[in-house]
Amino acid sequence: MIENVISKRYAKALSDSITDESELGRALKNLKEFGGAFETDRQLERFFSHPGISVTKKNALVSELCDRLKIESFVRNLLGILVQRRKILFLKNIADYFESFVDQRLNQIRVSVTSAHPLTGENIERLKTGLNRIFGKTVLIETIEDHTLIAGIQLQVGDQVADATIKNRLALLKRTIEKEEVA
Repeated sequence: MIENVISKRYAKALSDSITDESELGRALKNLKEFGGAFETDRQLERFFSHPGISVTKKNALVSELCDRLKIESFVRNLLGILVQRRKILFLKNIADYFESFVDQRLNQIRVSVTSAHPLTGENIERLKTGLNRIFGKTVLIETIEDHTLIAGIQLQVGDQVADATIKNRLALLKRTIEKEEVA
């Protein structure tokens, strides 16, 4: 899809423009915060997509939002370019691609851990240590609670999922029993 190609180019350009790796995290946070404004106020999307509203007014709103959110100058510049080129609505995709460029540059990987019950700090650290060894990268863990899992955990790294939950095991058992009944 053309939107993904364009978004990836802007994300790469932003990543390449930031030489100090300590600023990458702030830039990512800024992009996500600004994108969050679009999520919370759907009228922003209509405002920026409306052809009758001038680029000057759109830039003024971006500047005001940047001031409120304390957005760094390199992200501010990107947002200005996106308004000029009518690509501001691609911001979520750009932030997602930028996150992957940040992860590559900082040699880190994001893991989503879903569990039926809250994980203790000790459990998270043990999991992080084991995953650091496996991947050879710094692991950033996001925890999610899902009481429907009954027990166990589910790990998601990118598009790969490792499911060691009771809910999954019961589903596998059910399919096995159904296959045997048919045979």
